Order: sequence, then C-alpha cells, then structure tokens
Amino acid sequence: MTVSTLQPVDFVSLGFHVSNAPAARMQRAHRHDEIEMTVLETGWIDYLFGGQRIRNLAGMFCVRWAAIPHQSIDFSPGGIHYSLKVPLAWFLTWQLPAPLTERLLAGEMLMTQESDPECSDTAMMRRWHTAFLAGSADHQRLILLEAQARLLRLAVSLDQIHPPHSTATASQQLGPFEKMTVFIAANYTSDISASDVAACAGLHPNSAMRLFRRTSGLTILEYVTMHRIRHAQHLLVTSSLKIREISRAAGFNSPNRFYAAFHSIVGQLPTSWRTSQH
Repeated sequence: MTVSTLQPVDFVSLGFHVSNAPAARMQRAHRHDEIEMTVLETGWIDYLFGGQRIRNLAGMFCVRWAAIPHQSIDFSPGGIHYSLKVPLAWFLTWQLPAPLTERLLAGEMLMTQESDPECSDTAMMRRWHTAFLAGSADHQRLILLEAQARLLRLAVSLDQIHPPHSTATASQQLGPFEKMTVFIAANYTSDISASDVAACAGLHPNSAMRLFRRTSGLTILEYVTMHRIRHAQHLLVTSSLKIREISRAAGFNSPNRFYAAFHSIVGQLPTSWRTSQH
C-alpha cells in the first residue's frame, strides 16, 4: 500500500542515542540523518516510510536511514519500542559491505530476525539500552562494536532478505537534499565548501543553500559543524588524543574555531566536557 507523504516533514538532530519507550503515533513525519536500528518488544507498529505503509512485527530487527521521511501511524497497545541511532558519518566509517550501505542509502527499510532464540535482537536491544544508561565511554564503545557486528551479520545474509522483509521507496534515487547529507557525512573532516556540497547534487550554491535551510532548518555550514562536533565528542570519550589533535581530526583548521563551535553547541569547553563523561 502506497500512501502520500506530501505533508510537512520535521528535521531533527539526534546523534548517538539508545531509547526505549511505548509505541506511539507521531503527529507528523520527521527525518534525521542517523542510521536507526529498532526492535519492537511485543505487538506491531505501522510506519509510513518513503511513501509506503510498512508493518514492523515484534522481534524483527529493523534498519533504515532515517533521512527518509517516516512516521508511526498505528500500533498495538503495550509494545515497547527500542531504538539505536548512530550518526551516518560514524556508520560510513565502519565500511560495511557495499550492498548493505547502498540499499540503506537508496531508501530501503531492511527487516530480519535472528534465528537463534538465545541471541534475540530484543535481548540485544535491552542490553544496549542498559549500557547506554551507564553512560561511560567503554559502554558506548561496546554498543557501537556490537551494532557494527550485527549489521555485518545482516550484510552477510542480505541476499536472503526480500519483500516483505525489505521495502524500497517508490523511487530509489536520492533527492538533492539526501545527496548533500551523504556527501557531507563522507567528507566533513575535509575542507569542504557550500559549493562542493551543491556540486554533488548538481545545484547552484544559492539553490543548494536555500533547499538545505528549508529542509533542515540549518545552513550547510551549521550542518557540517554539527558533524564535526559529534566527531570530536566521539574522540573525546574514546581516545586519549590531545584537544588540538582532536580539533584537527574533526576537520577544524583552527583550535580557536573548534573551541568556539564546541562551546556554542555543547555548552561546555572540550576539556570540561571530556571530564564530565568519566
């Protein structure tokens, strides 16, 4: 069943996060640039995703690139919905097999289920949520390593996943906004400009900037900076690199700009924030 999605779509920025909450209806579609992995504990939930209505059943491991507009529209009462969100840029650094990455970025929602009940995806998600609440760098690293391994297992079995366990959008071609977000996620540590971002989508820079602001509520520079700060936060809690080294690795050409951007977005200076995470 194909359903029109010609309605306002919210853009939200979520970053790395693990949540659990009762299934619920969303008032309107939204999008965010993370790779999202979900499991429903009991019952079912219906989504509008890329113009199609898709039912997720309890115990199914569901993966999607959440930049594709999506909205939960119906569900069976009482189900707990687990969700892991990983920034697209982090996902791309995992260098998973190309068929998996390509299908996700082309707008497919992939669904599968572990055949061994001793290794259920529901138990895995519960474990990730507990680890996330613990809040340490080691727990974050544990979640990301296990998530990478789970997606690799999915990639290995990908040729066995066909509808209704996967679904494609009406057109598996990325729109210009999605092309720009993929380009930024793959190149934000380099010295890229709005013209570079526009060129990847075949747009004039002015048109690209207007489209990006209208779709996301952010300028291209603000979006690039957001990726760089997320990268820096990841390095701050998972490495012993010095602040100057982290600034450079995240794509900032000046430590002063890094400090100013970090404080503006996070509300603390990098050293203070790193200390608060341990």
